[in-house]
Amino acid sequence: MTSTLNRVTNRAKRQVIARFAPVNRLVQNAYEARVREHRPHLPTISPSTAALIEEVETTGVAVTSLDALGIPGTERLKVILDDLKASLAGRDPEGASALKPAHDELMADAALWRWGLQQELLDLVENYVGLPVTYYGAAVYREVADGRVEGTRQWHRDIEDHKVFKILVWIDDVTPQGGALQYVPRPVSDPAVKELRYVAGFVPDVEMEKVVPPAEWVKAVGPRWTAVLADPARILHRASPAEDKDRYSVTFTWTSRNPIKTMPAAEPFTADEDARIRAGLTPEQLACLPA
Repeated sequence: MTSTLNRVTNRAKRQVIARFAPVNRLVQNAYEARVREHRPHLPTISPSTAALIEEVETTGVAVTSLDALGIPGTERLKVILDDLKASLAGRDPEGASALKPAHDELMADAALWRWGLQQELLDLVENYVGLPVTYYGAAVYREVADGRVEGTRQWHRDIEDHKVFKILVWIDDVTPQGGALQYVPRPVSDPAVKELRYVAGFVPDVEMEKVVPPAEWVKAVGPRWTAVLADPARILHRASPAEDKDRYSVTFTWTSRNPIKTMPAAEPFTADEDARIRAGLTPEQLACLPA
């Protein structure tokens, strides 16, 4: 009941913001004021990190690799993800198009969840979002190669916030037919959103083709450990239907601390999980944990 009420409330909120110009201006002006106020307090980042942020700002996506990001704990992360991939690969999908680990399996090693709390990543994301951020953890998936177009395999934009930052990591090679992230770059996506009068929900291929030719649909493919940095709130995108092989990936997500959308409550941590996540974190890192 609570999740249904949240969905209805969030959709109504977005409809009001999108359809009523005075409300839209009020929300946008308040957001821009917060960004201006926080700008002098943004953490210092390297030129290479700034270049990635600029690419995401310009196109909506930047493709790099885990190794190139150089985040502490990456080698441990790879081992954990390989183990989870092997576990998911051994399961019968039983007709499902997507599989994910059980909560206790995902949280067996807190290093997976804590990777997104590394200070280098928090500094990167804060510079992109322009505000203090909240981190929502890691989501591991196996997208089954059944060719179905359903759920997030349909075109959409995320509606959590003005800016949303995600890092998708391919745990196995991802080919054009292997479930790659497919997106429309921002310079094309922005006018398409206006033409579609898009607020939320899914857009069928037949409708997308009317506003954006398929030749302009881009796929973020790459070998194992490719890292796809994206703002799914500012581009039309989807998980393209996997056809020739299953896709294995992990997604890390951040928003500002005052997102537009009321975020759904994740499965609560046990006392042990909570203690392992929090152990040794700085006050700055602790402030990024979801409420």
